[in-house]
Amino acid sequence: AIDRLYQEHAETRLGVAVVPVRETEAWAIVDGDALRSVFGTSMTDQALGLPSTAGVTEGTPDPKALLNTAFNATHPSGQRRRRGVSPMLNALGEQVSLPRLRELAAFALLENELRQALRRLSIVK
Repeated sequence: AIDRLYQEHAETRLGVAVVPVRETEAWAIVDGDALRSVFGTSMTDQALGLPSTAGVTEGTPDPKALLNTAFNATHPSGQRRRRGVSPMLNALGEQVSLPRLRELAAFALLENELRQALRRLSIVK
């Protein structure tokens, strides 16, 4: 689908850069419910060491370390511990809540720029 859109609109040279202000892990740690589901735990955000607000999330200096800390707080065992968080990032990406993501300034900006680009290409109204 992306290739088709590129071919149809290549002459416009219109695009949207997707560059998280921090790491993509910042987008994963904004939604404690998604983390609990993927990690298979009922621990609270506080017990997982997650930021209390989206603003604090974006200000986290090392979101990757925080995500790993949250994962390790669940006391994973065996092979799951050895694999770490990386294999779970796709599942987190699928489960993270759009309303929670929209609380992040960087995501809201991305969504707005993407919407504008799609309108200019007449893909959405």
